[in-house]
Amino acid sequence: MKKALLLCSSHNDLGLVRALRKLGYYIIVTGNRADLPGQKWCDEFILADYSDKEKILEIAQKNSIDAIIQCCNDFGVYTAAYVAEKLGLPGYDSYETTLTLHNKDLFKEFAKKHDITSPVSTPFSSEKEALEHLDSCAYPIIVKPTDCSAGNGIHRADNKAEGIKYVQEAFLKSRAKRIVIEPYVSGTQHGFCTFLRNQKVCAICSNNEYSFLNPYRVEIDTYPADNFEIVQNKLVEQIEKIAHILNLKDGIFHLQYIYDGKEAQIIEVMRRILGNMYHVPGNALTGIDWEYWETRARCGLDLSAFPSVVSQEGCFAYKTILAPKNGKIKSIEIPSRYNKHLDSVFMLKQSGDLIENNMSEPVGFMFFCFPDQLTMKKELIESYVNDAVTIE
Repeated sequence: MKKALLLCSSHNDLGLVRALRKLGYYIIVTGNRADLPGQKWCDEFILADYSDKEKILEIAQKNSIDAIIQCCNDFGVYTAAYVAEKLGLPGYDSYETTLTLHNKDLFKEFAKKHDITSPVSTPFSSEKEALEHLDSCAYPIIVKPTDCSAGNGIHRADNKAEGIKYVQEAFLKSRAKRIVIEPYVSGTQHGFCTFLRNQKVCAICSNNEYSFLNPYRVEIDTYPADNFEIVQNKLVEQIEKIAHILNLKDGIFHLQYIYDGKEAQIIEVMRRILGNMYHVPGNALTGIDWEYWETRARCGLDLSAFPSVVSQEGCFAYKTILAPKNGKIKSIEIPSRYNKHLDSVFMLKQSGDLIENNMSEPVGFMFFCFPDQLTMKKELIESYVNDAVTIE
């Protein structure tokens, strides 16, 4: 039996666990916790920090693995690419390319050099220089750590005083101690997930992104995106351009963009599965199992049976269940008004559990199927209420 090293088995990685089991691999999983949801379906657990690339390399060598599978985290992508490069394993871009795509400052530098449509960022590795730069900014601005995901450390600053506060926070959040400052771009925010084969886009999954409780952490996605037909050709053209320049391997290439009414401004890219169990509605929208094909790609397996035609059909969504404040959960009750369109619920917390950071700590997820876009927006966005969780 071939061995695969999976770097984490959180709720977001369950599709990868399922795919590896389907493909017949002996699954070794790592992580800082021994109680994550996917571990009961894995064959072996090794307590290890997946962001420690040298430790993971040691584990991979000791176990003579045949494949390494990144998880739903950018640091997992770094580690997987590093280990694959060191051991000659298939399925990954070079480590240098991986850093270029997943670090905001390096990607923005690449985008500027190769005429990729993206807001122009100013990178900083010195807090002093970043603070001095605030005097010359046209506000509002966005301040971001270069290497954080899920909205961590990202803030809009409307004046210099806020800029100082958020620059200091961004440097604290960044492991690499690097940040970017860029103009605030007005518009609607969207996701555009694609699958690459031979550096060509062969599948698309698009969505609208909504943030309510935390403005920089996506809370609701509705599928497909409102404007995907307007921006699709240009985005595909730019993705394939990036793939050609960087000689990208097969697999998922995801980006987030802001649509300002005229064009799509790419704000971030990544080569991994997405958080918030993104591909549960994504699979329903497109009719393909994204995690399965991503796993095949990372294992270096044949992709010739990938569907020749993939279309977006139907209206689907997820809603992250968040607590209204920190504290112990008193109760969780899904509002009855959702019943008509609710497809399934996946819970991570239960009554009695402690919420320490309600802005970024999901209690669970609700998945929906709607008859049309109008109903979907009316039920989830226009009548938004964060009313499923009560705190003692």
